[in-house]
Amino acid sequence: MAASLGILFLHHAINEVVLNNLSSIRRQNPQATLICMSAGKSLPNGYSLASTPALDKLHSLNPKKGSDWLVCSWFLQRNEICDKWWIVEWDTYSRMPVTEYYLPVWDFPFITSNVIRRFRQPQWPWFRDVKEMPRGYQKYAIGASPFLYLVSDFALKAICTSLIRKPFSIGNAELRFATVANKCGYTPCGYSPPHDQITWIPWNTVSDRKTIFHPVKHCNC
Repeated sequence: MAASLGILFLHHAINEVVLNNLSSIRRQNPQATLICMSAGKSLPNGYSLASTPALDKLHSLNPKKGSDWLVCSWFLQRNEICDKWWIVEWDTYSRMPVTEYYLPVWDFPFITSNVIRRFRQPQWPWFRDVKEMPRGYQKYAIGASPFLYLVSDFALKAICTSLIRKPFSIGNAELRFATVANKCGYTPCGYSPPHDQITWIPWNTVSDRKTIFHPVKHCNC
């Protein structure tokens, strides 16, 4: 298992739900390096997308589908180096440590909940944009959904460096990030443990089960 874990928490606002979800992640992973990256107002000691104007502009083209630009913005600014990175959006709630949840697949360089392939799920709406992608990426088109990833530092460096060097705005973050990863040689690996809770769940039905929940957009804090 990796010697160090970093958690990159992506958010767009600061509200009760964001703070409650962040607290759950911090509580379950006290030894991890936890970083907050915001497209809006930043949390104390957090990073801001505004510090990278070029990426801020790319993100503004489709703010709801641009989580990868937040990751790249942090990558350009970062002061932290960890062996593994758990990249989570603000609507992720945790009732167990990351290291336990991903233990069976920990050594893979890029883990996602669901790998979306063109031959298997051609109806995925974002595949319609593949023909508009830069030609060098089209044959590598693949999706990783939702934007909730465990990525090695080596893979993260390759993906972000490639996206920053030759950015393109076609598609959404789940298509862009995964496609670039695939082209860099880090094909996403799908992992769905038993009783997976990475699905739409009303907050009042979230159980005490020891797992990770996404998306959680409401709370009874």
